[in-house]
Amino acid sequence: MAINNAVKINAELRRSQALQLKQSGMTYEQIAERLGVAQSQVHKDVKRRLAEVRRDDSEAVQEAYSMAHLRYERLLLRWWPDAIGRDPELAALATDKVMRILRQLDTIGGLIPDKPLIQLNTLQINSDGGGTLADLLSSMASDDGIVEGAVADGNASRE
Repeated sequence: MAINNAVKINAELRRSQALQLKQSGMTYEQIAERLGVAQSQVHKDVKRRLAEVRRDDSEAVQEAYSMAHLRYERLLLRWWPDAIGRDPELAALATDKVMRILRQLDTIGGLIPDKPLIQLNTLQINSDGGGTLADLLSSMASDDGIVEGAVADGNASRE
């Protein structure tokens, strides 16, 4: 029991250190080197500690969200006039910036999930040109999987 508690305590300390180092500006790779763990472990530790902080201190999280939101809005106000301006080159650059800012606003606002809602199968295309979407749907259907959609073969289609 004492060994189990020591492991839990060490893990909690590592999570706290990882978050502090991340807040200080270090990369996941640098933190992993300093703490002597894998980079993926550092990412999990930071994510877990942030989730705990969110649950424990919703007021601080709301304050951090508001600050981030305000910063993005200020950036948006900076680039918006250029995005709708008359100079085509500047408008293209500014439009890209505006779209990125809007995406970040959607992300921090929770409109864009951390993970995809669905996972699509990967289709490998053979060197002979095989491996079309129709082939993928057919193979999924033949594996007794449920496939929604149609497989087009010339003018005929099947579901």
